[in-house]
Amino acid sequence: MTSIYHATQRWAFGLLLGCLATYGADARTTASVLAANSLQGRYAAVQPAAQAAITVTGRVTDENGEGLPGVNVVLKGSTSGTVTNTDGAYSISVPDTEGILVFSFIGYITEEVPVGSRTTIDVLMVQDMLSLNEVVVVGYGTQQRKDVTGSIASITAADFKDMPISNVGQAIQGMMPGVQVQQSSGAPGASPAIRVRGIGSITASSAPLLVVDQQILGGLNDLSFINPNDIERIDVLKDASATAIYGARGSNGVILITTKRGKAGEPRVNLDVYTGFQNVTKKVDMLNTQEYVELAREAYANTPNLPVPAAVQALLDDPTLPYVDYQDLIFRTAPISSYQASVSGGTDKLSYLVSGNYLSQAGIIKTSEFKRYSLRANLDSQLSKRIKVGLSLNPSFNNERLAQTDGHWQNFGVINAALTALPFVQVYQADGVTYNSQQQYNNAQYGFPGVTNAVANLSGINDRQKTTRLLGNAYGELDIIEGLKYRASIGIDVQQQRRNYFQNSTVPYNGQLPPLPSNRIVGFARSQQNLNWLFNQTLNYTRTLGEVHNLNLLLGTEAQKNDFENTVMLANNFPNDVVTTLNAGTILPSNGGINVPAAGVPGAFASRSSFASYFARAGYNFKNKYLFDVSFRTDGSSRFAKNSRWASFPAAAIGWRLSEEEFIKNLKGINNLKVRASYGLTGNAALTSDYGSFAQLAQANYNMNNTVVLGLRPFLPANAGLTWEKSQQADVGLELGLLNDRIFFTADAYNRITRDLLLNIAVPALTGYTSALRNIGKVRNRGMEFGLNTRNLTGAFEWSTNANLSFNRNKVLALGPAGDPIFGDVSGVIGQGTITQIGQPLGSFYGFRQTGIFQDQPQIDAYPRYNNPQPRPGDRIFEDVSGDGRITNADRTTIGNNQPDFTYALTNNFAYKGFDLAVMLQGVQGAEILNFTRRFYGNLTPNYNQLADVKGRWRSAEQPGDGMTPRAASNGTGQNNAVNSGWVENGSYLNVRNVTLGYKLPEALVGKAKIKSARVYAGVQNAYIFTKYKFFNPEVSAYENADPLTIGVDYGSFPQARTFNVGVQVGL
Repeated sequence: MTSIYHATQRWAFGLLLGCLATYGADARTTASVLAANSLQGRYAAVQPAAQAAITVTGRVTDENGEGLPGVNVVLKGSTSGTVTNTDGAYSISVPDTEGILVFSFIGYITEEVPVGSRTTIDVLMVQDMLSLNEVVVVGYGTQQRKDVTGSIASITAADFKDMPISNVGQAIQGMMPGVQVQQSSGAPGASPAIRVRGIGSITASSAPLLVVDQQILGGLNDLSFINPNDIERIDVLKDASATAIYGARGSNGVILITTKRGKAGEPRVNLDVYTGFQNVTKKVDMLNTQEYVELAREAYANTPNLPVPAAVQALLDDPTLPYVDYQDLIFRTAPISSYQASVSGGTDKLSYLVSGNYLSQAGIIKTSEFKRYSLRANLDSQLSKRIKVGLSLNPSFNNERLAQTDGHWQNFGVINAALTALPFVQVYQADGVTYNSQQQYNNAQYGFPGVTNAVANLSGINDRQKTTRLLGNAYGELDIIEGLKYRASIGIDVQQQRRNYFQNSTVPYNGQLPPLPSNRIVGFARSQQNLNWLFNQTLNYTRTLGEVHNLNLLLGTEAQKNDFENTVMLANNFPNDVVTTLNAGTILPSNGGINVPAAGVPGAFASRSSFASYFARAGYNFKNKYLFDVSFRTDGSSRFAKNSRWASFPAAAIGWRLSEEEFIKNLKGINNLKVRASYGLTGNAALTSDYGSFAQLAQANYNMNNTVVLGLRPFLPANAGLTWEKSQQADVGLELGLLNDRIFFTADAYNRITRDLLLNIAVPALTGYTSALRNIGKVRNRGMEFGLNTRNLTGAFEWSTNANLSFNRNKVLALGPAGDPIFGDVSGVIGQGTITQIGQPLGSFYGFRQTGIFQDQPQIDAYPRYNNPQPRPGDRIFEDVSGDGRITNADRTTIGNNQPDFTYALTNNFAYKGFDLAVMLQGVQGAEILNFTRRFYGNLTPNYNQLADVKGRWRSAEQPGDGMTPRAASNGTGQNNAVNSGWVENGSYLNVRNVTLGYKLPEALVGKAKIKSARVYAGVQNAYIFTKYKFFNPEVSAYENADPLTIGVDYGSFPQARTFNVGVQVGL
């Protein structure tokens, strides 16, 4: 590990000294120029009288003659500048006729106009919508879109600046083909699951690499700390030719986020404030008390060998039983507000941007909340003609109160507790203060399970998490000679997260009603700290030879180091509910039978990993027609043994701009036509452990003389051959621009095979181990993507459209030496709810395939025999997949998967006389969801409340119901509650993702208050979701930390929120 970094440092500093030596010859000249500039400034007062200042006025319009408000008008080389008003008019004072005015505006081509003797200058600005001159961000640099040979999707601030969004995922979702964003949790501040071209790993992460201002993020790699108002553009690298420059971390795509920076001109102050409220998009339709009683009576009647307990019968006969809607008690209308302010400006020598944001978001589940405080400062200085330096600082602080929603009600999963609870169980006991619970019926008298009280779980569990993060980056650039630039950058990412959990005596648990004894008052504290630093340097050379040969060369090196620490402490026996610090209780050396799933295992853990990299890229084009790009990166990682530490990742791409050929130029309407192809190798180093290649020990305590002795045991064997997961990807693409890019179409087809997947395989017990980590798996993702951007109408009424359509097919090609399948464990309850096997997608649903309902005994007698218990009329019919004449576990098979047939999105933007309207539709077609919650409230027993669709159950041969819902029974009806295709639901949906209406106030109205621009808006997000899915959120991604083995499993995910907001944007 150390040798990697020493070698990198020697290379880095050697290159730096060489560059400084090259520049040294110009040092005295630079100093002389600076001195001359200084003298010129000192003696300006004795110079001959200057020419009288000239006042230049004019109007800036678009291609349709409409005035453009907010255009920056700057006198080149000075701080003098202004902004056009709402009619596009401006006025600026220039010192003489030699001045040059620079007109710039997001989404339009910048214009530079000499003043001369004119006092009136009108400017026509041309929109630069996905134009050939658009500059896109690529790895360690930029390129004009016309020269790009890879598959890169981009959005700019102009695409989302008018939408009230609180996280980066909202900006990306539905805007890019091949990029799937799933807001699988509606928890406040939750980061979405983002996938680029499918899932490429089983045990390692499938999340794309995140890079902010050329700094690779490390540690707690989520997007919640980023203020979306700070973002200038987002570029997503998708194919291997684009991502291979990131080598061992580019396999799952790369998201490049570029933040806003200051521009020359007078200070600009921008304010953006919105406020609103959120509510749950829909409630789950459950049985009311009367419907439950009807089902319960029927269930006991269908189970004559289990008589109704007298206490239960008394309950069912009680006409005064109340109805308690626990969903109403856990959900709320929750406020949300955001306050954003920024100031920017500068000269051609020094520019700055400072912004601050405060986001307060209460969750739609009571007690949950998220608050983000963020600050950003970006500074750039042109020290001389050849030297430029810059600094970026982004401190942020997140303060959250968490609500446990996913999982079993025994683990305090709020959703399952609320929906599972019997509908007549009161929240409070007779005193109206002490929490009640179904625990009171968890005894021999009643026989009901002890479902926890969802309301008590929320109020009696205080789970807070605070995250402090500092992202900092400093860079320096040196123009050595014309076309040759050296750049060095050092970045640091410091993260500290503290979680404090306290479960007080009011929470019913394990059959006990409050107040609970002190050993059931539980708390834990978890502290995580991550320190990540990164240093990179590049040499970039660009040259045009003979006006036809265009060359772009990049050479670089990078080093990164990550230190991580995690400490967990668990305690119980607190004396009361007031003092919640751990020292007030008894510190536990282990979980000790205390059920606090969020705590993990008490103890301390530390890890360290490091990277060293060398990379190069060469781009060449001939006459701007024929494009060639190659890249190469070598990475070394401390996570692997010495002989397997290094790997190389090459890529190549070609492109042909047919629109530059004479036979295309003569075709009217086609302004851009390019075909491209690429192939490359990338890797995945996002492993679950930093020490997978080393032999590992685990704690193994034992008893000696009635004393617990701490010990260690072999856990994982060493594997000197362990190496990277590698992806080979081929891509072909087409770009077509019509009518000066009023219509811009892209299409891509790709095939990505990821091999050397890391899998744990069983090993003989005589080795002392139970499993070993090996590179043995292989998975394929292939698909097609289409994107379309159009400007449908221009003029007084404007209408533009963004649409995309994506197809991806995931398939497992190899698994282990024998090809044995891997089963997914859902919450430790059912260990084989999903299956990953050769020939199928990752994490396919696994269970019995239901074909109908038994109607009578003769039908049962004629069917293959079930293992005990034997079915009765009204039970599910399972397919005899094995064909052996029996229904056993061998008949379990693939019953669905979460892989969609396709994903799509359609965004329309309208503008008319100051009004603007944005409407986004986003959807998924063909995905399936394993609704694991049906094991409780779809099992047709009286132990729990049930989904309303059980009203379609079988009652008799004459009343067969819907033909797929079995009979009610008090004993669980055996195989009826096994994982089966009846639990698999249609996960397709169409979400009216965003509707925002805005109005720019006339300058005559706001100008008197010295306001340059003002816009008011109102919007709604997740306005309506069209879906057949009966539960809360069809975007469910994966249960338990996005495990690819449980992709598409819903076990009580946090529902999405519908958000209504109003806001104002002001420019000063």
